Amino acid sequence: MRLNKYIVSGVLVLLWVGCQSCFQFRFSDKKQLKELAQISKEYTVEIGEKVGEDRRIHYTLVKSDSLLPLAVFVHGSPGSSSNFMHFAKDTKLLRRYNVLLLDRPGYGYSGFGDAEESMENQSKILCDFLKKFSFKTIVLVGHSLGGPIICRMAMDEPQSFTGLLVVAGSVSPALEPEEKWRKPMSSKALRWLMPKSFRVSNDEILPAKEELQKMDSLWANITCSVQIIQGGKDGLVPAGNEDYAEQMLVNAADVRVYRLPEENHFIPFTQPQLITEALLRF
Repeated sequence: MRLNKYIVSGVLVLLWVGCQSCFQFRFSDKKQLKELAQISKEYTVEIGEKVGEDRRIHYTLVKSDSLLPLAVFVHGSPGSSSNFMHFAKDTKLLRRYNVLLLDRPGYGYSGFGDAEESMENQSKILCDFLKKFSFKTIVLVGHSLGGPIICRMAMDEPQSFTGLLVVAGSVSPALEPEEKWRKPMSSKALRWLMPKSFRVSNDEILPAKEELQKMDSLWANITCSVQIIQGGKDGLVPAGNEDYAEQMLVNAADVRVYRLPEENHFIPFTQPQLITEALLRF
């Protein structure tokens, strides 16, 4: 009986360790370079870190021509730059853009596990990080929680960006779901059970509604062109978020909204060509 108890305990520990490893949502630099081996024959691939507001931000840059615009992909919660690796290999996109994939604070290799709960602070960090590059024209792509992050960046530094592509972006405070399980999971007694990436996600989603409310008075600051893609069957970021953004973008150069009734939350992965086509429209 005691031996069986030890066996069960050992299996549970192994499962917990396995979960911690499996849910990191990140590729090592070595794996990224392997993924980009073919494209690196034609384009320059750069993987590294740069500091933004005292936070080290890990990135992957595929450079086609320094005179072309830069498309910056900002992932959701949880996630990492690895989520968008297929866009770094998209030759159709690379003919028009340099492509930068980044790990937001707390994810990937940008201080993995150290969450930044404030959208304002994330904006400051990423805006400062992007100033370390020499590209004159920058378009931001944000998926899920990456959507409000890029909107906040364009609110804080409207002169820095020429376009926003918001995909399934959780931008409406009123539509932010009330997930009552999140607060208990943030307690010291339970948070250790979650993989580190989920802890970071929980830490930044808990205050998301309040963070979005702080942005309410800043939408008029956005002056660049904006495209919004929203799935009608999105069970994580419900339809209606695109309506809210369209209503709030009173000073944007132009706003184009694409409502896709049959699509879910994962459009960048299930319909990547829609993202490429949208970027080519800027």
